[in-house]
Amino acid sequence: MDEISTCLWDRSPSLPIPLDILFDVVQYLPIQSILALRQTSKSFYAITRLRSLWALLLRTLVQEQNIPIPHFNGKSLDFLSALELEQLTCYALALRSNWTNPDPDAKREVDFYKPIEPDSRIIFMEFLPGRGNRWLISVTMTAQPRKYVIQCWDVAMLQPVCIAELTHMEGPYGGVIINDDPSSPAIIVMQSALTEILTIDFEEEDPESAFIPLSTIDGIREIHLLSGNTLITRCPADGGEVSIWDINDQPCEKIQLVNPSLLQNDRCQAMHLRDDYMVIVRQQTVEFYSTIPRPNIVSTLGAPISYPLAQHSFPWRTETVNMSEQVSWHAARSHRPSPINLVIRFGSIYPWPVNMLHHFVLTPNPAYVSGRETSLHNLPYSAQPTSVQTIGSPVRLFAPSSVALGRYGTALWLDNHTEDWAGPGDCGQRLAGQVLTATGESSTSQCDSHASMVFRVQDNDLWNKIAIDEESGRIAVGYVNGSITLFEYS
Repeated sequence: MDEISTCLWDRSPSLPIPLDILFDVVQYLPIQSILALRQTSKSFYAITRLRSLWALLLRTLVQEQNIPIPHFNGKSLDFLSALELEQLTCYALALRSNWTNPDPDAKREVDFYKPIEPDSRIIFMEFLPGRGNRWLISVTMTAQPRKYVIQCWDVAMLQPVCIAELTHMEGPYGGVIINDDPSSPAIIVMQSALTEILTIDFEEEDPESAFIPLSTIDGIREIHLLSGNTLITRCPADGGEVSIWDINDQPCEKIQLVNPSLLQNDRCQAMHLRDDYMVIVRQQTVEFYSTIPRPNIVSTLGAPISYPLAQHSFPWRTETVNMSEQVSWHAARSHRPSPINLVIRFGSIYPWPVNMLHHFVLTPNPAYVSGRETSLHNLPYSAQPTSVQTIGSPVRLFAPSSVALGRYGTALWLDNHTEDWAGPGDCGQRLAGQVLTATGESSTSQCDSHASMVFRVQDNDLWNKIAIDEESGRIAVGYVNGSITLFEYS
């Protein structure tokens, strides 16, 4: 098809523009103009159906702009037809246009869960990465009797269905974390009196049998990050060392991360693990570690100890921190680290946090040599985060708030800024967001920004948790009464 159309085009006396020049022009047109051009003549009809054209448009208009592709599901672009490439390009640009609209239009809204027991509330929600972008993990806490219900929902169904359910009632509960590697069999880790590593049988007909234990680690600890076969935990006792575990087959502790200059009871707020290095954000510091085990200088029992290569201290203590590596087509092509977005709400001397969200970026170090061991002289990022912008986000005393940060740069938050829609009031919530630019430029360029998108406003304070999946254009909102609402924008 490509060769035939190219030859017809090049031989046409009335259309003397070389095809490569035409492609250079077409890629700057809006997608609607390209589709309209198709209707003008047989030649343009043939040209606008070329696979090579849509491969170019998908790359330049979508991938290079770091725009998520809905319905992609990890397919190889090399084996897709011209029609499939065209559909992916149109889907991605349509979702992006709606997603970044000041008032995004939800194509679908469905309420799909409300616990029978009173005093139930959603305390955790997160979409599983990859795996067809169709699974949502939620945790519901019931006060009387105290129990925790972990559920996996198929949200691609017209009415979402629970396909896996695990109830925890006895002993302590320390939360759950989701594996950020969709290829790993270990999907979720739950902390109780043990650290339990679980997978999910998505084909199991009985939801209560679908969570399958893979292995356990004795003892109580804080669980923070699960990436592939690597689990990151923190000891809650005095010392508070951070431990890196290999959970493949028989879990074993590989290395401990210790910062002797800090009180180790500073809780860990966020973590990022890549290759041979790790970034930890505590309540007031950002720390960089090498994760390559080495013998301890002084012989001691236990795992090797690693100390910070570099660190930075914030002037204030953080209340909440969300950290995510920005998807970057250009960084991936050049095998360079991608910028890391940080969305921070700082604490205050009062019982409520600061009414602003601060956007920082960990900027890639231009002197970093990929493939060489990470060290003090070869850090992947500048140790000091760059302040990019502040976003007004007021939160009333005791009102629920939540923040989610996606890989493609979407920051989503719940706050109480409703005056512009409902006037002054003692209650009301806003579900708002902004697509962040991980430029690392001076903070003066985007200081005191506002929400770019307002997805929903309500006149009560029932929302308390949010989850985001940029690739499918979905947002899930959890309620203080245990309900869940799903919004779809693709």
